[in-house]
Amino acid sequence: MYFRIVMLCLAFCLAPAKADVQDKLDALNILLYQSPSQALQEINDLESITSPEKLTEVEKLRLALLRCETFLQLGENEAAINIARISEAKAKVLKLEQARPYFLNCMASAFINYADFRQALPLLDSSIILSRELEQSQSLVNGLKLRGTIDTQIDSYSSAFEDLNLAGEIYADTDTQQSWLQIPLINIKIALSQLLIENLKYQQAYDVLDSSLSELNATGKAKLAATIQLAHIAQLNKLSTSNELIKQAKSLLPELETAFELAVAYTEIAKLEYRRGNNARAIQLLEISLNTFNKQQITIERLRAQRQLAEVLFSSGNQSRAMTLMEQAINSASQTAKFNELVICYQILASYFVDQGDFEQAYHYQVLKFSAAENEFNYIKDTRLLQLNTKLSRQQVSKASIDSHRPTQANFPWFNNVYLALALIIAVVLLVLALRRKTPQHHTDVESKVTPEEKVEKLINHSKAVGLPLSLILIDPVHIFHADRALLTAQLKELLREQDIVINHLGEELIVLLPNTQENGVLKIIEQIKELMNPLLHGYKASIGYAKLQQHDSLSSLIKRAEVRQLLLKNRKQSAGANNQL
Repeated sequence: MYFRIVMLCLAFCLAPAKADVQDKLDALNILLYQSPSQALQEINDLESITSPEKLTEVEKLRLALLRCETFLQLGENEAAINIARISEAKAKVLKLEQARPYFLNCMASAFINYADFRQALPLLDSSIILSRELEQSQSLVNGLKLRGTIDTQIDSYSSAFEDLNLAGEIYADTDTQQSWLQIPLINIKIALSQLLIENLKYQQAYDVLDSSLSELNATGKAKLAATIQLAHIAQLNKLSTSNELIKQAKSLLPELETAFELAVAYTEIAKLEYRRGNNARAIQLLEISLNTFNKQQITIERLRAQRQLAEVLFSSGNQSRAMTLMEQAINSASQTAKFNELVICYQILASYFVDQGDFEQAYHYQVLKFSAAENEFNYIKDTRLLQLNTKLSRQQVSKASIDSHRPTQANFPWFNNVYLALALIIAVVLLVLALRRKTPQHHTDVESKVTPEEKVEKLINHSKAVGLPLSLILIDPVHIFHADRALLTAQLKELLREQDIVINHLGEELIVLLPNTQENGVLKIIEQIKELMNPLLHGYKASIGYAKLQQHDSLSSLIKRAEVRQLLLKNRKQSAGANNQL
């Protein structure tokens, strides 16, 4: 009797203590996105051996997760990767599977900070699959947001919209599960606004972020990031609020507590100052940032600061120093295979020499830019292929497991009745034919309502799903009179098959999509198209590019790769012509 009373008293004493620990962990989850250095101090206090709280294994694992995310906020990416790997392995040993996708997200986020998408994407795919299986909406939201961020950077916009919209839709579910790590909703809105910017939807991007910033009551570092992004969009949209937003962002800088966080913020604010013509202030901020990144040996941030500072110096007339910084950035990007950064560096150089009237140098850097872009596409393509192979392996293992548990035909004697199966198939075919005869007009009406762009997207999605080859031909009719372009389009439709699609792109270029066509067939068709174009070109050469569909492609990325091929072929012809003249 006394024993029961003692245990009951202990239960009442311990319950508030456990609730208090959970409350502290929940508070840390919020704090790390507002003031990560303060959050790290409290994590250390809670984890120390002198702490009055005795943590369970689940609480220790969650505390490790909060530490991992805090390291990301402070730019300690290597430390975040290490703690994520150790903790993910510990979760396996403890059979706490629900914790694993959170640590996979943390690792992936660190690799994204390094711009290493090859390692980040497979981790995110694994995290998203696990999150769905284990019904972990918090990790699913973060995984989708991170993958959407990568897709935005590699121009896979349709995938990015799908991931970010889904993350926003299921965010409400994150409050109903056991808490591990919940990212702020404003982070998703910032990622979505960046995607809208890439699609040139500036007003929509501004509205999305402006309403979120006022509704969500973001504070600290999270508010600073959202305010800087909003100021950036306001400048792009030429809104009068941009200067006030820059002022607000600067007023929030004292809330940052580490040199790294300040350096990142200075880099972002320097972009805003440069766009409004305040080059002196932009240079001052970038030099402070670059000094911090050099001291802390943060390669990727140093690279970005170097090429950004070089761009401002070019604009200020300091070419010698700008070229030195740009060469350093290009060397660093080449050594670390940061092709996206190379593309930006070469574009800055090409634009500068165009402004200077040095078109030979501008052309040289434009060619280097397209070569870097092609390398970037190939790099991402290889990554996507690795992901597809991994998915196929999983599906094969799953199928083998299902087949091993499936009842054999011996248990179902009726299954062997071939005549019954054939009779059912014939009946279904006859029924479908009868229905088609009754409703031909309705089907035609539905077909006529489908726009060419919808047909293209449908064709691309179908080809990727089924695994059939699909090729795109890009025709630049710049040297053809406008009156003759309709004639060219009509001749193309006569030349091509019924299932091939011809559409106008941006009112100028012609796009031809060839389903189920290999490269040899595409090259033959290109030669036939050139024969059609020659009488209309008035002595100019046909400008045609082409690309083959990869699994990660959207229409925009296909067109970009075709443009790269178009430019490379044009350059080769010009080089060959110059050699012949010599």
